[in-house]
Amino acid sequence: MAFPFILLPEAARVLNLNQQLERYESLPAAQQDAIQTQSLQALFLWAHTHSVFWRDRLDAVGWTPEADTRQILARLPILKRADLQTHFDALVCAQAFPERTCVFAQTSGSTGQAVRVVKHEASYFLRYQAFALRCSLWHRLDVSKTLLKHGARVEDGIAPNWGPPEAWFFESGPLVLVRSIERDITDMYAPLKQHRPHYLSANASVAEALAKFALEHDAHDLPRMEAILLTGESVDEQLRTDCRAAFGAKIINRYSCEEIGWLALQCPKHEHLHVLSANILLEIVDADGKPCAPGQPGRVLITALHSEAMPLIRYDIGDVAEWGEACDCGIQLPVIRRIWGRQREFVRGPNGELRYIPLLAEDFLKIAPIRDMRLRVYNNPVLRFEIACNDALTSEQRVALVAEIHRSLGFECPVEIVEVPEINWGPTDKRLKFAVLDETWN
Repeated sequence: MAFPFILLPEAARVLNLNQQLERYESLPAAQQDAIQTQSLQALFLWAHTHSVFWRDRLDAVGWTPEADTRQILARLPILKRADLQTHFDALVCAQAFPERTCVFAQTSGSTGQAVRVVKHEASYFLRYQAFALRCSLWHRLDVSKTLLKHGARVEDGIAPNWGPPEAWFFESGPLVLVRSIERDITDMYAPLKQHRPHYLSANASVAEALAKFALEHDAHDLPRMEAILLTGESVDEQLRTDCRAAFGAKIINRYSCEEIGWLALQCPKHEHLHVLSANILLEIVDADGKPCAPGQPGRVLITALHSEAMPLIRYDIGDVAEWGEACDCGIQLPVIRRIWGRQREFVRGPNGELRYIPLLAEDFLKIAPIRDMRLRVYNNPVLRFEIACNDALTSEQRVALVAEIHRSLGFECPVEIVEVPEINWGPTDKRLKFAVLDETWN
């Protein structure tokens, strides 16, 4: 790669890591496994030294620096979201870093169960940007063109370029930012017509709604795009078909989570994903915690190999996925054939408006100490809001929770708040915290 700029220190470090990752991708699986094992050994030693929680867990399964690292990993209990909530202080190793170099992050609660994590800011940022650059390079994105980004946490506006990492290395086109919440689908679609971007960045629910709206209401003048960059949700063939029909765009799927960052990126040749195994060790296991064979769906466990500020080892992120066979694209990274995953939903209000509702658990945590939650919209219409809470809700908290639900929905309807000891998510690990149902609630 030849770059037209004098690189900033941060950009130079990202470029260096990008080159290392490029070499890693071409290594045979056995060499990649050996590198992973070395990283895992270092993580175990660090966690045992600096975390009370991990010292107890590793001692319980017989860990020593000389033990077989992979066998120790398989013996470790699965790390649950509830563990992060209950044992947060014992998990954190931030005290081993210089002051003010670690940051707190909180998940959006797309599973209904928000958690806090601690990250070493500089190293996390470095890896995040390097893997984002890998995606742009894999898929040969023309960053001189316009990118439109839908997001729940952005405000409407136009930036002069895409920002890092692309703008560090290439002449970048503009970035159009569109807030995807608290507005009707018509308003969400309008910027596509106004700016006619070459690329769209969104989650699957937003992309699907935009594509269906375009096909139903604007078939005579559809905005054409080169690709749609998706993050955070499962992608099925119907979504790919709708996006091709509406916008002529291919989908580039990117798998990530707030706790860890990038997990996998779509193959540049096929529709499956490649696990970013230089950064994570990903397992797919059955109900008994045993490894799944290719084609067998199971729950996803992540070990973040560089999560020193708060080690995440065999962490159950609440997704369901299945392995695929080795790929012929030249990238020697493990293949995820399909992510069954979690999906957000859109809801139609009494006036017929279709709205995207990202019910963020962090908004509800400001009102009450909620451990877990699920909201179901029945066709009465009535909403059943199930809450597992540390303490019984007060009348004031109930009123505030109902108000927050109405604010998120953009309309009012009856809300039944049901306090439960635990949310019953059913026989699978797919956690839909928000679901629109055809049945009635009695």
